[in-house]
Amino acid sequence: MRRYRVKTSRPLWAAVMATMALGLAGCGESTGPGTFDPVTTNEAASEVLATFGDNPALDAIGILSPAFPAFDGGAAPAPAFASPAAPQDLSWPERMDERANLLEQIGPFLTPASPAAVFPADFLGKTFIYDLDSAHYVMAPDSVGAPLNGIRLKLYAVDPILEQPILPLNDIGYLDLSDESTPSADALGVLAVVQGVTYLDYLASAVWTTSSLTFTADGFISDGQNQVNFTLSHTWSETDGLTVDYDLSVPSTNSALGLYLAVNGQSGMITLELSVMHDGESAMFAATLTETSISGSVTYQGEVVVEISGTPSEPVFVDAAGNPLTQEQLSALGQLLDGVGHIIDEFDDLLIPAYLVLQVSIIGL
Repeated sequence: MRRYRVKTSRPLWAAVMATMALGLAGCGESTGPGTFDPVTTNEAASEVLATFGDNPALDAIGILSPAFPAFDGGAAPAPAFASPAAPQDLSWPERMDERANLLEQIGPFLTPASPAAVFPADFLGKTFIYDLDSAHYVMAPDSVGAPLNGIRLKLYAVDPILEQPILPLNDIGYLDLSDESTPSADALGVLAVVQGVTYLDYLASAVWTTSSLTFTADGFISDGQNQVNFTLSHTWSETDGLTVDYDLSVPSTNSALGLYLAVNGQSGMITLELSVMHDGESAMFAATLTETSISGSVTYQGEVVVEISGTPSEPVFVDAAGNPLTQEQLSALGQLLDGVGHIIDEFDDLLIPAYLVLQVSIIGL
């Protein structure tokens, strides 16, 4: 397997995250048409992310995945994409700094040994169940219902505090993984059903060249009532660095989130865009940073309400009239930053099956 490594500046990464925390919190009232309400913006973001909370499929996948079988026929792959559990009282910028530290230590991408063949031949059409003695998934004697081009993993009720299956085992549903690969790309269908309800359905793919990797996923997650449609991509190349792009939408509430982040290790430049849309209103935070400068803005309905300048260590925030923001304004959207962190954190769990099967190890950003 080839190992790709993204070189980033850890101090710069910490600076951009700290600046985000301040910048996103710095949105006051707009002087343009309408009023920019930070509370409404935060509530809109929360509506999009609510589907990820208390989701039995994500809980089960996140806790049971270390016990999944080895899809390459060898030893079970280590979940290198997962950062060590961070104390819940750490801020998102602090947790991102921890992840950036991991990014410096291990390569984020591992290519599979045999593209277009993501499962061992003897796995196809089989069901796997959790074995208490080995604390690992094993092939079941009965595989009725498993996809012929993939496998079925039984899902069980889990204890989110102890992070282990509840005993005695309580079968709550299944996770179907199907090989949808082509000669040019490895692709995996992921379907999670709990108590007859589809909570997760997406297609993930990975395309390699000699110097780049593009990982994409397209589908939806549900909480049993509301559905969040998503498309995302992680692109890495030796010349351009790392680019992450998320688009999430909730048709039932007319809400959407967009997150774009580009880290160029060669130039040391970081580009960041975060957009929140709800009922026809939109707000966006955009910034470009180097080790010595930062420039950006917060816009509402396309008009600038906050301008950002200075350096990553000493950013300057002023409103559209050039007035410094008050402390109250600077803290108004602090919770929205946590929402950004939740996007990355929750997708770590959502994408675990694809990471493991396609052997694409992406460290959470």
